[in-house]
Amino acid sequence: MTLTVSLASPVAAHADPQPTRAEVEKKLDKLGEQMSHKVEKFNQLNEKLKIAKKKYQTATKSSKQEQAAFEEQRTKIAQMAAAAYKNGDTGGVAGFVGTGDPQSILDQSAVMSHLSEARSSQLTQFLATAQRLRREEAQAKAAYEDVKGKTKELRDQKKKLDKEVAKQKALLQRLGGGTSTSGGGSGGGVGGSYNGPASGPARKALDFAYAQLGKPYSYGAEGPGSYDCSGLTMKAWAAAGVGITRTTNSQYAATKRVDKSNLQPGDLIFFSGLGHVGMVVGGGKMIHAPRTGKNVEIVSYTSGYYLNNYYGAGRP
Repeated sequence: MTLTVSLASPVAAHADPQPTRAEVEKKLDKLGEQMSHKVEKFNQLNEKLKIAKKKYQTATKSSKQEQAAFEEQRTKIAQMAAAAYKNGDTGGVAGFVGTGDPQSILDQSAVMSHLSEARSSQLTQFLATAQRLRREEAQAKAAYEDVKGKTKELRDQKKKLDKEVAKQKALLQRLGGGTSTSGGGSGGGVGGSYNGPASGPARKALDFAYAQLGKPYSYGAEGPGSYDCSGLTMKAWAAAGVGITRTTNSQYAATKRVDKSNLQPGDLIFFSGLGHVGMVVGGGKMIHAPRTGKNVEIVSYTSGYYLNNYYGAGRP
């Protein structure tokens, strides 16, 4: 009897299918949208932190000034107390009955009464200064606590952003480096020249923005080596002498609404629920700092992602 043994081939392990470039691009776009909103929150929190620090510095300065006034008043009160003790100023009648001159008693009484009123005024001012000092110190402490709280929030927010950055970098590495964007972009080198029809402040703003072409995106950055989206638009318009604030939300609020059909070079164009902003250059294109892993570039906003996520526009 022949025993035939059949050995089954081991089942080969199947690795998860690798995503296509298009799938990764779509994922990157999604992460980019999430990142934009987080960056906006990061910038808003950073602005609040700056305000809190300024309040703290102002309160500290005020407290020091009040401390100086407090010490000055305390010195005056000490001098008054010493003078009153030296002169035997008890404020009572018994101190004057020793003299036999009625007029002298009246004169001294008038002087003591005046001194008593003056001391009362000084004491009142002294106490008021002390109260102001305590109040200023309390305000300084409150401002300081606010700064500490905002700093912690900022630190936690940055950790979350760093995780998203790591995800994006990993995806970029899987793609072998660069990625494409909806509408295409500009490539090669750093810097460029604007040759469009804009004039006046808009042209100055675009001249500045074009000079940043090719510089890397970095969240929270305001140049000169890197930018985030609102950092670029803020600095561009600042170069033209126009202040438009720091965040996408505040930039939207600080500019005049413009219909999409009436956009002009230099106008700010917003996307994804105010999560992103770029600057119109003309011909249906904009210059912007897109997202982590990419550089300042020029893309179309009339198709693809930017068309689908258009929010509104504003004119500084």
